Amino acid sequence: MNITSRISATFLFTAIAIVSFAQAYQAPEPKMNSKVMKHFLNSQIVYPEDARENKEQGVVIINYRIDESGQITDRETGSSVSKRIDSSALALFDLILWKPAYNYGKAVIGTGTFKIKYNVGKYESLVRKRGYDQLPRPVTEIDRSGTIYSLKNLHFAPDARLDTNYISVADYISKTLVYPETACKLSISGDVKLRFIIETSGLPSNLMVIETVGGGCTEEAIRIVQQLKWSPGIKDNMAVRTCFNLSIKFDPADQLRSKHIPNQSNTGM
Repeated sequence: MNITSRISATFLFTAIAIVSFAQAYQAPEPKMNSKVMKHFLNSQIVYPEDARENKEQGVVIINYRIDESGQITDRETGSSVSKRIDSSALALFDLILWKPAYNYGKAVIGTGTFKIKYNVGKYESLVRKRGYDQLPRPVTEIDRSGTIYSLKNLHFAPDARLDTNYISVADYISKTLVYPETACKLSISGDVKLRFIIETSGLPSNLMVIETVGGGCTEEAIRIVQQLKWSPGIKDNMAVRTCFNLSIKFDPADQLRSKHIPNQSNTGM
């Protein structure tokens, strides 16, 4: 084999090795998908008041390490903006649930970086859109341990904060659900099953899809859950983080009896 052939063979072997490594190793990632993550950050981010007044802004970069179970074992600011903003960013980061890194299908320790941007102008626009600056605090006493509880371990379960037009979560879903046009057209039906955390603020976070339904049904179910606000779960007279499961049914027959049918004037139906 001449030198050109040996170089070509070496390059090919190296390229195959790099591709194989890339396929074998999966970095840690949030349990939320990117679209849900964006909504989470926009709903949960809080800009320290003093930092806003002083126009402190920039990107906080957080370096983290995650163990085989998906738990954060270490995190620190790799790029700082200010002490107040760094503290706010770390508090927000600590709410995120993670999948561990995988190597050839086996969970392993992994590391990564996470960025949170603080911009005064964009934050003030966000506040106007979402309707609040500081996070809601329906309950004064808060468990700050970060522990997530199941419903059976609570003294009082979370309760949706609904206006007087709705008598229950089921009633709210029934009256606000908009059946996706594609799903209606194709008579797609089924239950979208979601799992999320109700934070001590009563806002939902870490929304994950457990069972999906096509035709836009899953996206509609996510939209509904993201609009709901809750009174948080209570344990030992403190607001705690609570794991909550919700199933939303999509049935074309039900929709034919409601006013939430998509406009079908141009669908040929």
